[in-house]
Amino acid sequence: MKDQKMTRRDALKIMGAACATTFLSCTGVGATTNKEEQSPLTPLTKYKRLILFFSATGNSLYISKELAGEEGTLLSIAQEIHRENPVYEADEIGIVCPIFCFIPPTIVQEFIKKVTLKANYIFCVGTYGANSTIFPEYTQKLGSDHGINFNYINTIRMVDNYLPYYNMDDQKAEDKHIPEQLAAIKASINSRENFIRPVDDREKGFCEGYYRHSGRDRVNPCFTRSEKVFYSTADCIGCSICNSVCPHGSWKIVDGKSVPEGDCENCLSCVHNCPAKAILIIRRDPEPDEPNPKSRYRNPNVQLGEIIKANSQINFNK
Repeated sequence: MKDQKMTRRDALKIMGAACATTFLSCTGVGATTNKEEQSPLTPLTKYKRLILFFSATGNSLYISKELAGEEGTLLSIAQEIHRENPVYEADEIGIVCPIFCFIPPTIVQEFIKKVTLKANYIFCVGTYGANSTIFPEYTQKLGSDHGINFNYINTIRMVDNYLPYYNMDDQKAEDKHIPEQLAAIKASINSRENFIRPVDDREKGFCEGYYRHSGRDRVNPCFTRSEKVFYSTADCIGCSICNSVCPHGSWKIVDGKSVPEGDCENCLSCVHNCPAKAILIIRRDPEPDEPNPKSRYRNPNVQLGEIIKANSQINFNK
C-alpha cells in the first residue's frame, strides 16, 4: 500500500487543534483546576501603572504593552467586564482600545459605564486605521458621565483591519510611522501631560456624513449578532480558534465545522486569526465585498496565544 500524502487541509487541522490546545493550557484559560485560582476574577491590588485593554488583532495589545513598560500591569477588558462593580486603584490607569466607527467598541463602552477608577492620572489611547474623528470627544464625555475624568486622550494610526474596505497587503505595506507616534504618546503620558486631542468641524462633519450614509446606530454601531456577519467555508478545519479569540465566545463546532452564534463586536478577530482563512464576511449594503479575502492581519508584535488569553470566554460560557 502506498503511503498517503498529508494534504494542506489535514496539516492545518492538526496545527490549528494543537495551537488551540497549547495556548489554552499555557494561559490557564479553560483549566479544570480550582476556578478561583485560574479565573481572571481574582482580588486586585494597587498598581503603579495599570492598563485595561481590548484588542482583536493585536494593535491595541501591542500599544498597551509598550505603554505598560517593565513595571506596568495589563488586564483584559474582555475578562474584567465580568466583575461585579469593578474597582481599580493605581498611580496611573490607562484604557487602550481600537476605534470602531469613530467611537469605542461596545464592550469598552459598557466597561467604562460600570467601572470605578482610582488614580492620580487617567489616560486613554485609541488605535485606528483611516479616521478617528470624534473618538476623543466622545470618550471624554462618556467617561465624565460615569465618573471618570480623563487627563489625557489621544489616538494612534495603525493598520486598518476592517476587511470590507481595506486590502491587508496594502495596509501592511504602508508606512504609518507608528514608532514616531508611539514615542510621542509615551513621552506625554510619562510626563503626565493633560491633553485631550481636539476634534475639528471637518472631522465632525465626516462622522455625521458616515452615520447618515451607513444608517448605523450612533452608540453601538458595530454590535450585532455573529451569525448576521460571518460564515465559515468548506476550508474550515474545526480548530475552534475563532471561538477562543472571540470576546463573546460566539462560535461553536457543529459536525466538525465552526458555526457563528451569539453577540458580536464585529471586531473581526475570528476572521483575521483563522489559520485556514475559512471565515468570510456576509456582504451588507452599503459596504462593498472584501477586496482580498485571502489577506489577513495580526500585529507582528503579538502572538496568537496572547489574543486567546485576553479574549477567551471559556471560563464564562454558559
